[in-house]
Amino acid sequence: MAKHYAGARIHTLRTTEGLTQVDMARKLGISTSYLNQLENDQRPLTVTVLLQLTQVFGLDASYFSPASEQRVAGELAELLPDVPDADLADIALRYPAVAEGIKALPALLAGTANNPHIVVRDFFQQHNNYFHDLDCAAEDFAAGAHARQLRLTRIAGALDRDHGYTVRFNQATAGERSLADAASREIRVRAGLTEAQQCFELSYHYARIAHRPLLDAHVSPIAAPRARQLARHGLAQYFAAAATMPYSLFLEAAEETRYDIDVISARFGTGFESTCQRLGTLQRPGAAAIPFVFIRTDRAGNISKRQSTTSFHFSQRGGTCPLWVVHRAFETPNRVTRQVSVMPDGRTYMWVARMVQGPAVEFGAPRKENAVTLGCDAAHADRMVYADGLDLSPDSATPIGPGCETCPRHECPQRAFPAL
Repeated sequence: MAKHYAGARIHTLRTTEGLTQVDMARKLGISTSYLNQLENDQRPLTVTVLLQLTQVFGLDASYFSPASEQRVAGELAELLPDVPDADLADIALRYPAVAEGIKALPALLAGTANNPHIVVRDFFQQHNNYFHDLDCAAEDFAAGAHARQLRLTRIAGALDRDHGYTVRFNQATAGERSLADAASREIRVRAGLTEAQQCFELSYHYARIAHRPLLDAHVSPIAAPRARQLARHGLAQYFAAAATMPYSLFLEAAEETRYDIDVISARFGTGFESTCQRLGTLQRPGAAAIPFVFIRTDRAGNISKRQSTTSFHFSQRGGTCPLWVVHRAFETPNRVTRQVSVMPDGRTYMWVARMVQGPAVEFGAPRKENAVTLGCDAAHADRMVYADGLDLSPDSATPIGPGCETCPRHECPQRAFPAL
């Protein structure tokens, strides 16, 4: 069985109980240095320590499950509400193939199992939203572009020199940001894009042209042609984001600014949404950022983008919780809204949300509006500037849930309809 690290959960438990490392180590019968190593994920959680934690603090063993297994257990709980959480956590841990099969049953029964967008979403989630070979290739590609002021010229030069494609800027592309014409060997980039957006578009086409074997290798396990096509498109976009916001430089900026999204955006010339989404992919082994949840939704609550490297569970039906900060973001345009929330399982998260708008259009036509939110386990919150001045304790957190159909908070004043 793979080694399990539970530093964030142990840290959260200790701070919630108001214990120092010395106090907690004494209760568990281990050394303070060993506890410190456990909290910093330098040592895996052993069965012996797990039993001590559950007995001393009266917790279920699933509390210390890895984030991915916690998330799967939450998804199973939505489908099997009468099964004890401990049993669901055990299925997620010991029988991952069975868990995936159970999760797939509603789609099979509804006839939507082959929805290509769902297939691709699950494909990215299975890879924890990180593709090491693509990310490194994009970082090497960006390193050749040197300063931001020169990268467009260098990327365009690489496309021309190495692959025979001429780049034409400020073109009319019928609504698309860019278009690659294989017949004329041209890449036409739409007028009105920022320098970062132009860099993204050129890097996207470079990935499709120069790294086609790498993209094909990743999507080969996907059977359906349409889903495979969408996955290849998503991977090329992943490469483009990694080239526009190179891993090492981006992570350095994130840590240096304490994850101040606006400051990072200004440094890389990217938008709020693009910066948040890239922060949610920084999971390189040995150099990982804070594990984040990233979500984009519209005013009606439709989630159009979702990715998670945490245990947070997305409801698959019935809408999202109305008490969640993502819905309040529309009330405060151009401002970051913060929230500390606690889920029914006791896990506490910190969120930042902001409304973002699409490009300006002609007079009288509405602009596209979405809310973007980024969240992390409260154990990591003090590494972010947005935690300053917030009470991160579970007692002060806003109680939210996975959605009314599956939420166990029966006394919630915002409940829209009874739980199933």
